[in-house]
Parts: sequence; C-alpha cells; structure tokens
Amino acid sequence: MTSIRKAGLALLLVLFVVGCSDDVTTITPESAADPLVAGPYPVGITRIEFFDASRNRTILTEVWYPADESARGQDPAPIVYYLPEGLESLGDNATLDLVAVLDAPLSPDGPFPLIAFSHGNGGIRYQNNFQCDHLASHGYVVVAPDHQGNTFFETDSSINHVVERPLDMIYLFDTFSEMTTEPGGPFEGWIDTSVGYGVTGHSFGAYTSIAAALMDDRIAAIMPMAVGSPLGDDFTTPAFFMLAAEDKTIGESGNQGILNSFDQAEGPRFLVEIPDAGHYSFTFACQIGLPGPWNGDGCQTGTRFEDGSEFDFVDDQRVWRMVNGYSAALFGRYLNGVLEYEETLTTNLDPEIADFQADL
Repeated sequence: MTSIRKAGLALLLVLFVVGCSDDVTTITPESAADPLVAGPYPVGITRIEFFDASRNRTILTEVWYPADESARGQDPAPIVYYLPEGLESLGDNATLDLVAVLDAPLSPDGPFPLIAFSHGNGGIRYQNNFQCDHLASHGYVVVAPDHQGNTFFETDSSINHVVERPLDMIYLFDTFSEMTTEPGGPFEGWIDTSVGYGVTGHSFGAYTSIAAALMDDRIAAIMPMAVGSPLGDDFTTPAFFMLAAEDKTIGESGNQGILNSFDQAEGPRFLVEIPDAGHYSFTFACQIGLPGPWNGDGCQTGTRFEDGSEFDFVDDQRVWRMVNGYSAALFGRYLNGVLEYEETLTTNLDPEIADFQADL
C-alpha cells in the first residue's frame, strides 16, 4: 500500500526556515535514536500559566521536557494532575499510560529544540500526551497551550479563534526564547534558539500549525493531523499530513482539504492516509472513557462513507505508533538536521493499515 516519490535527495542539505543553522548534522545510525520507540531521556512535565497582556489572553500551558536521569523509574504524574480541580472523577475510566514525572529536573544535555502542540476544537492541551511524552524523550521541549475559550472545559464564541490560535503558538515561541536567555531564570538554557521550531496539531490544531507556519518563518516543520488549510504560493516548510479516511467530523470534503494542502506544499511533503481511522484516532480520546464525541469518531465501530456498512476502527495505538515515529523523524530531520531520519520519512511504518506518500 506504499507509494513513495523521491526527488532530489541531495537537496535535503538545506533547511527550509529563515534563521536556522546552515549546517546539517550527519550522525551515525548507531547514535540516531530509533524514532519508533521512546528516546534516551526520561520525561518531565510542568505547568505554566502565561498572560499575554497585548491580547488580554491567558495561555495555560503544559510543558514536557527531557528530564535528568534521576527521574528514571520515578512515579509519573497521576491522571488527576491533568484534570481541573473538582473534576478528578473524569479520569476514573481512563486507560492511559502515563510516564512524565512532575517537576523533574531538566536534563543537563540541553539546550533542546522547541515544539508546540495545538489541540482541536473543544479539545485540551494534553489530548496527545502520548506524542508529547515521546517527543520529550527524544530530546525536545514540547509546549501545549489551552487555547482560551476553545477547550473541553471552556467555550467562548465571542473570540475569533481562527486569529488567536496561531498567535498563541507564536507567543509561546517568543516567550520561551526569551526565558531561555534570562540569567538565573527557571528556564535558563532550556531552548536551543539556533534551530527552527516545530508545530504539530490535531483538527483545529492542524489548521493552527499551518497558519502559524504561514505567519512565522522560524517554524522549520509541521505535522497537521485531521484537517487541511490553504497553503498559498511557495509554501516550502516541510509538512507531514495525516488523514483518517472515515473521518465523520470533517467529512469527505474536509479530507479533500487535506489532500489539497498536500498537493499545494512545495517543500518536502508527506502524507499518511488511514482507511479505517476516524477523527479522534490521532488522540487519546478512545482511552479516556468519556461519552459523546470524544468516544465516537474513531473509537470501536463506525459506518463507511461509501455504503453505510459497519466496520471496526483501527486500533488507535497503531495510529499513535505512526504519529510518534513520524513526528520524531520529522523534527529530528528538519530541526536537528539528522539525515538518517530520511529512512523513516520515506517508509510506510504500517502498510497493513495505511497508505503513504513521500515527496522530497
């Protein structure tokens, strides 16, 4: 089920982002971490509430990061850590694997590249905890904001979320880049500002990742999942699109939008199409035990667009494996310049369940 188009591999010696280093790192296969498994670092997690006075906007942010070796084997933050006060019971039926250790010390190996994750419409900042854990274990600081007024716990239709969401991401890039240079500050030395930033997101967060890349040329690579958006002319930022063929949330027209985005991309571009996946297959939705849409489109059984017949959705953890592996390879290649990750980026990681295209 794999279709791979390779063109001009030698041209990959250029990073498509203004301000990134012109050097590309050549690392032996033995030293390039396997993107399909957890990386060499234990994972820490902390929470910060920012306030952007210029927009009168609160940005509650979860931060995953490579932790010091002393965190290995420590108890992870429990499920109640992730839930608002008074709503801890929402985690009673969750079956998530949690690994991040609360407020663990940062690994001394920093600074590390910065990646931002954007949740979906009515989602939550930790809805892709598996992906954020994975990326942090591979040596990235990952920041995930709640987009004020557009979360599972808070909605405000008076806010123009199309405008504000990508500005949230840029605010976090600016703020963390400033904090890493503050002598004696709590985040001194955390962020490697000599390389570009990464953005990934699901649904409305996929739009957010694209919009942020159109606004900020410091962004070196994006991974939008389950939504597309017009890219305009000359969009050369490396982009990895993920599409669920039976996505009833955005429908067939929404999936066509993803295909259009892939077609418009002029830089390195990648596309995974999963025939038996739904909208929430790319998130932890099916593992949290909540009713409603969070436990529907991508969970258990669905009906096909073509003829209305019932089918079983693909195991979400097989989808997660692709999300994790491809995102670690994408950002490893285009933020860190590790050429060995091209092998993963031109391979269908699960041909039994997915179609794949790569155009370098």
